Amino acid sequence: MNPFQIALYALFSIALFGHCTLAFNPLSKTNVVNYWGQNSVSSVGGTEGDLATYCQDDTVDAFVVAFVSQIVNGAPILNLANHCGATFPGTSLLNCPKVGQDIKACQAKGKALVISIGGASGSYSIDDPAAGAAFAEQIWNIFLGGNSATRPFGDAVLDGVDLDLESGTNKGYVAFIETLRAKFAATSRPFYITSAPQCPYPDLATQAALNAAWFDLVLVQFYNNYCGVQSYGTSNFNFDSWNKWATEVSINKNVRVLLGVPGGPGGAGSGIIGASQLTTILGNVKSYSNFGGVMMWDVGIAKQSGLAVAAANYLHSQPSTTTTTSSRTTTTATTTTTSTRTSTAPTSTPTGGSCSAPAWSATATYNAQDQVSYNGRLYSALWWSQNNVPSAGAPWSDIGACSGTGPTPTGTPTPGGCGSVGAWSSSTAYSGGAKVSYAGFVYTAQWWTQGETPGSASVWTKGAACSGTLRRRRLYANRR
Repeated sequence: MNPFQIALYALFSIALFGHCTLAFNPLSKTNVVNYWGQNSVSSVGGTEGDLATYCQDDTVDAFVVAFVSQIVNGAPILNLANHCGATFPGTSLLNCPKVGQDIKACQAKGKALVISIGGASGSYSIDDPAAGAAFAEQIWNIFLGGNSATRPFGDAVLDGVDLDLESGTNKGYVAFIETLRAKFAATSRPFYITSAPQCPYPDLATQAALNAAWFDLVLVQFYNNYCGVQSYGTSNFNFDSWNKWATEVSINKNVRVLLGVPGGPGGAGSGIIGASQLTTILGNVKSYSNFGGVMMWDVGIAKQSGLAVAAANYLHSQPSTTTTTSSRTTTTATTTTTSTRTSTAPTSTPTGGSCSAPAWSATATYNAQDQVSYNGRLYSALWWSQNNVPSAGAPWSDIGACSGTGPTPTGTPTPGGCGSVGAWSSSTAYSGGAKVSYAGFVYTAQWWTQGETPGSASVWTKGAACSGTLRRRRLYANRR
């Protein structure tokens, strides 16, 4: 988009549904976004209602319909839990006219609705740009502004696409987004691209797309991870890292970063907070230049707990402003410039020096920008890690040689040793690059996995034989 298009972006949103309804504004700092479609509230004794049930008031500004959970022969497979079971004849694609009616009813009330691709369970990796472009054509024709004989929601046109990529390698999604953006530009209405990365920065599953494609909203999952909202008040809580990404890395310097939280008990394994703590955190992060509101997983749980209402009452009572970042400007009824917080990361990269940084330890956990010394060199962590030996590649950046004896490295694994590699557990979720020991060998995960036995699943690459005392490795888990 050029600056003129950006300036008109919010105005298109406001005008979209006519004079009687104030439509979704992607540049707002007060949006409440909820996921719908997976009936997660059933885990705590509830039942997720129809989509239209949650559109009757002003609590939620946008809904993410979940999920397109698989890509089979280049075509999307839709899963809406208990909400739809019928399929088009001769296909496995859901046929959900009632959901389509609800989508239009919600849009008539000014809500935005996007279709989410991904989730913790599914197969949706796209590595090849050509495959990404082809899949974009499918999504455009089936869910957005195109034409198909098999449209799950009939003539309802969703407002965009969300990428909840939690496994696999996904470089092809750059071409996917670029193809959709070209189609968006040829229409007279706004469409949106959102993403839901996990809070460890950078998010490995979505990094390629986030750094090379245009996103409107990033719904960061601050739960089920060491950097979740349960760590607020400590250095682990890293909203500043994501705001820094928005202002310095993202192509769209006006991208909005939303605080993603569980909707309440049952919404996640960690990061569950109440209304009081949520408003305390919001009172802090709302001052970030690219803050955009709150995301919750998911609507049924957030409704039952009352957290969505609490978030809406707090955010919607704030001035509805947009923020200018970089050299671009936006046009809205009110424009406010707020200060951008400064990240604790160094502004320049050192080129070696004294080996005064703490020695790397196999048992310690490191956050982005932490420095260690190892074998006469300084290293800086690119993102959270544990038990990854410093080298010239991720998750470590080699700063350079350092002088002096420095601290003595601790916990250095010996070749073939298992003492620093945790035993595989069927209940643990592992991310790409994670190492485990199993049946006397070290295995490396190629992408996110849980419950897939090393040696019998392609996700695991077999390494060297090992021996020694085993311990469980601490890893962060995916949310859904």
